[in-house]
Amino acid sequence: MGGYNLVVAMVNALLDSLEITVPVALHLDHGQSVESCKKAIDAGFSSVMYDGSHHPFAENVINTKEVVAYAKPNAVSVEAEIGTIGGEEDGVVGTGEIGDPKEASEMVATGIDFLAAGIGNIHGPYPTGWPGLNFQALEDIQTAAKIGMVLH
Repeated sequence: MGGYNLVVAMVNALLDSLEITVPVALHLDHGQSVESCKKAIDAGFSSVMYDGSHHPFAENVINTKEVVAYAKPNAVSVEAEIGTIGGEEDGVVGTGEIGDPKEASEMVATGIDFLAAGIGNIHGPYPTGWPGLNFQALEDIQTAAKIGMVLH
């Protein structure tokens, strides 16, 4: 869409010209790298998602900590992901791994504000034979996480 600065300028212009008076969050969804999250924060986004679900969990945690450390002094909220969301979005293909409650707890310890977790959910059309959402996994992850959950 022309870069993060353009998106922020466009949103701010719309807020002004439409006289929007309610709080508006500008969220980077599925930030693919620490640098993309930092650039969005520098441009004026109020919320970022670092999606490190395609990396080994230990690397996901390290990178998420770096995003949180950069975001918090700028009053920016951070979302992270465990497990994977099935299907494809923004070039990331997930097979739909169910999130692990232990990993949820570890990820929350990084200081994130919201947690996305795979519970059998997928991006895009649901294929024939899709087993559905695993609500027990959601309950187990929520119990371990104890923070707001985001379902994609």
